[in-house]
Amino acid sequence: MALLNVAAASEDTIAAPGNRQNNYILASVTDTGGEPITGLGAPNFKVDPMIVGPGGALVNIVNVSAGRLPGFYHINVVPINTETWKTGNYVFAISVFRGADKGQTLATVLMD
Repeated sequence: MALLNVAAASEDTIAAPGNRQNNYILASVTDTGGEPITGLGAPNFKVDPMIVGPGGALVNIVNVSAGRLPGFYHINVVPINTETWKTGNYVFAISVFRGADKGQTLATVLMD
């Protein structure tokens, strides 16, 4: 088992209170030597909103796609079921795994 280095940021470009548009989470995944980890997809990521805007809900990953640079990923999430985004701060826990290799980080976004 090896450590994956994970860094992430979140942006609500099209997601807004009252809608179900994608909230973007961007992640960088490298090995302990800084080499990009490529070939990951949605099954390799888990996202949990540990803190949500008042009345907010859990999220589902809609899709994960590789960025233009190796080791970077776009993770799109939406609220579960028919829930909508709520106004407030969200703190997402992001975990990444590839076989026995694992890593995790946090990302925040102000949904406004």
